[in-house]
Amino acid sequence: MEFSKNYGQIIIGYGLLSIGITLVMLFMQTSGIFWLILSGITIVGGIWIIKKERNDRKKYDSDNECAFQDNKPD
Repeated sequence: MEFSKNYGQIIIGYGLLSIGITLVMLFMQTSGIFWLILSGITIVGGIWIIKKERNDRKKYDSDNECAFQDNKPD
């Protein structure tokens, strides 16, 4: 099974989740609403990137399976 070549998107997505969680902890310490808004945007962005990459990977895998089904030897 091959994976898509977008490992960078996966790293960026999980990195954004990590930064978002850090910003939530910063909000808890300072009670600054700015940190809560920024963390929400960061977490949503990270989840969106990860979901997009997973959907792209599923599409890539299904395209490969169809290509192999057409070339089956008799």
